[in-house]
Amino acid sequence: MMWLVFALLTGVAVMAVLLPLAMRGEASDAGAADIAFFEEQIAEIERERAEGRLDPAEAEAAKTEAARRLLRAEAAPKAKARGSRRAALAAALAAIVIVPAISLPLYLRLGKVDMPDMPLTARLESQPDRGDLAGAVARIEQHLRERPEDGRGFEVVAPYYLRTGRGEDAIDAYSKALKLLGATAERHANLGQARMIVAEGKVTPEARKDFEAALALDPANVMSAYYLGLGAEQAGEKDRAVEIFAKLEADAPADAAYLPAVKRRLAELRGENAQRPPFAQAPDQQESGQGLARGPVAEGPASAQGKAIAAMPADQRAAMIRGMVDNLAARLESSGDDVEGWLKLIRAYNVLAEPEKARKAVEDARKALAGREAEAARIEALAKELNIGG
Repeated sequence: MMWLVFALLTGVAVMAVLLPLAMRGEASDAGAADIAFFEEQIAEIERERAEGRLDPAEAEAAKTEAARRLLRAEAAPKAKARGSRRAALAAALAAIVIVPAISLPLYLRLGKVDMPDMPLTARLESQPDRGDLAGAVARIEQHLRERPEDGRGFEVVAPYYLRTGRGEDAIDAYSKALKLLGATAERHANLGQARMIVAEGKVTPEARKDFEAALALDPANVMSAYYLGLGAEQAGEKDRAVEIFAKLEADAPADAAYLPAVKRRLAELRGENAQRPPFAQAPDQQESGQGLARGPVAEGPASAQGKAIAAMPADQRAAMIRGMVDNLAARLESSGDDVEGWLKLIRAYNVLAEPEKARKAVEDARKALAGREAEAARIEALAKELNIGG
């Protein structure tokens, strides 16, 4: 019951402040100076009359006037002091009795008296929520506006931009970090990857230069080599692409996470019947745009962006897909007449095992496409196929 002890101590502290205020009114408001003046004036009149310097009649008139003023001075301060003291006592009573009488029951009703405090170690180790992360990013952005020469700040915030769909901002941040902090293979590779993602999986000339610069600094940079192979494939340089992927396959450890993606690329380039990756998107789904893959990544012959995402580390890939889904949902919320977008979003939520969001997407699509029978029928067909109620 430590909180009760603290409440009592607070009351004592408040009383220690208010009590002198209540007592001060009686002493300070008595009008002692005026009373002393008129008493001295009456004594002076008596002395002058006794010494013969003042006519008795005049002395009596002056003494009467001085006595009248003395009585008035004595009466006024007493009334004022009583009023001031009553007000101070009322304030003290309110602070000591009324405020606790209201605040304590309110705290007992709304507060959590029995909740134990969190140890300092647990507070330090706890992960911030998304709101805290957004606030931290806002503070970093403000810091960078004030100190645009802080390359480390740009390097920290760039991955957040990329994960949340702010691709152009990510490119700008990676570029500034590269310029301010100096060239490294990782910085060139990150910048090239950001350019490629903004280009929806296409290895642009600028991205190619970044990947080549990364390999010049670190020939073992797998990500840059993979994307250069993908870029050669996109440009129709089949032999060059095979050469790059074959070298990656030869140099890769047996348990390398990227090895299956490299083998699939080689199999497609060589025309071999490669085993179809699990959860891959069917060709008809790719052409119709009916959604993300039925698994973590959307990869297939016609999906360059899926290939780029497939080569990412698992955590980056998951974060990227989540950002894409969130961006799609936000776009459909403001502009819901895109039936292909709704189909993608519903499939994405189904893949991510989020049935409630999938059902809500179906309901929102029905509302957005009301009156458009052909497109609404596609939504209903997909909902039936995926066994999504609502």
